[in-house]
Formats: sequence, C-alpha cells, structure tokens
Amino acid sequence: MTRRQTSDYKAAELAGRRAEFLTKWLYHLAGYSCVAARQKTPFGELDLIMRWREKILVLEVKYRHHPGNADGGVPTARQLKRIRAAILWMSARHPVFSGKSISVSLVQWLGWRGLRQTELHFESHRQPFIWPQAISL
Repeated sequence: MTRRQTSDYKAAELAGRRAEFLTKWLYHLAGYSCVAARQKTPFGELDLIMRWREKILVLEVKYRHHPGNADGGVPTARQLKRIRAAILWMSARHPVFSGKSISVSLVQWLGWRGLRQTELHFESHRQPFIWPQAISL
C-alpha cells in the first residue's frame, strides 16, 4: 500500500487543507485578499498568496496535531531555497507582484488550540531570506 492511500495520510491532508482555509479566512478578516491558493510552480507549491494594498504576503501553512511537534514544521534550508525560487518564478510571470513589497510567513497551527507565525522578509529579489525569531499570536 502506498503512502497516499493510508487513512493517516488522508487525515493529515484534510487537516492541512482546513488549516489553509482558516488561515485564508483570518487574513481576509484582517483586510487581505487572496491572490492564489495552492499555487503550483516548477519549484513546488505555494500554500497561500495574499495581498493588502502594496504588500504581497506568501504564507506557508503547517498543521501539527501536538504543540510539542511545532518545531517539526520549520522549513529546512533546502525548503527555504525552494520557496524563494518559487516566489521569484511567480514574481517574474505575474503582474500582481510588480512593484510590491513581498513578505513570507510560516503559519503553524498547533492542534487547533494555538497559532504561531514566523516571518521571513525580503524586500529586494536579490537579497536572501532573513529568519527572525518566532512570533507567538
């Protein structure tokens, strides 16, 4: 049996989709509009792309059943490189990105009891990501 057919995988996929939906809803309440959800690129998928005025916010959404597993959702250096490449690919091809400030955030849902957001910033497409300390909400 392949991994994608197991009930645990299906449950995790459903929880992840719910976390993405709730994240999109919360940011919508804060005034953001959704530009794209689950956007496919040659470098991987971007979970949510939100816009507010002249700011584009790319959200990587993670759901963890147990708050103790929260650090398991932090992207590795390889994943950060993939996310950056996907954003650069999108910004070169879609006019919604032109002239906008782009921020990247990791949104972690901790067992439906809590939410943690960690931001990555890059103002220029030529600057590397900067990983600041976690922000608890």
